[in-house]
Amino acid sequence: MAVANLGDLVSTTLRNVSKQIADNVTNDNGFLNHLDKKGNIKKSVSGGREIDEAIMYGTNSSVQFYDGYDTFTPPTTQEVIDLATFNWKQLGGFVAISGKEAMMNRNDAQRFDFLETRQKQLMANMKNTFATSLYSLGTGSAGKELGGLQLLVSDDPTAAGTVGGINQVTNTFWRNQYSAAAATSSSTVQARMNAMWLATKRGADQADLILCDDDMYTYYWTSLQAQQRFTNENFGDAGGGELAYKKAKVLYDDQCPNKHMYFLNTDYIYFKYAEGRWFDVGKSRTIQNADYDVVPVFVMGNLTISNRARQGVIIAS
Repeated sequence: MAVANLGDLVSTTLRNVSKQIADNVTNDNGFLNHLDKKGNIKKSVSGGREIDEAIMYGTNSSVQFYDGYDTFTPPTTQEVIDLATFNWKQLGGFVAISGKEAMMNRNDAQRFDFLETRQKQLMANMKNTFATSLYSLGTGSAGKELGGLQLLVSDDPTAAGTVGGINQVTNTFWRNQYSAAAATSSSTVQARMNAMWLATKRGADQADLILCDDDMYTYYWTSLQAQQRFTNENFGDAGGGELAYKKAKVLYDDQCPNKHMYFLNTDYIYFKYAEGRWFDVGKSRTIQNADYDVVPVFVMGNLTISNRARQGVIIAS
């Protein structure tokens, strides 16, 4: 059996750095970093079997110009508020300690060197898995994966599909904007971006984050170089200075789907997690019929969205 106090030491040490693990994942990803700075990574208050996200749609038929004693028609049967519901998704990883490793790392200096290496390994793997899933369709791992941007901001929102429990075919208000695959270059990318910006903008309500793969980022970057436009160094930890479009930051993400550019209004996008499940560390567990202990780290939550019409995607062929 593994030396028990090393398993306990792993648990305690991991708990002390659990925020560091979460920060490492967040700060290394432009999308999550942006959500975090807006306060949009938050504990879900809904509980229950699903994550609820309140949405508003339609119009209020009682609104009218009037004069004197004109009467109003109360909107007694008109629904303007509903809920989108998102399934809980779980991500986990374990630090393992074999009996042999425990015996070899009994001295304090060896213990902490051992722990640091295992923590870094866990951080790297959870960070990469999480970052990839942020762009997913939510169908990976037999549907256990997060519902990422390919689900929330669909390549073709007119096609059959349900997002947050709402059918996007029959409910046209629940469709994101999209610009289907077309030839794109540095000389045409800004025209496509201008059209998408107008499609997603409503007054002061507009995209504040644009995420790109390497092709789309390069097209936009190249289109600006003749104008000698420089980067803004105040756009956060993920990637340093980045490009800008209007008031939105433009980020390259190597996990972004090929030839995609997402226009996001993150006022309506959240990552919601369950209490005690945001890179939280569990207790050390001794595996039965084996000579090793494990210490788990868990995440439970999902990306949610409350307004798809203010989001958009541009696709290059």
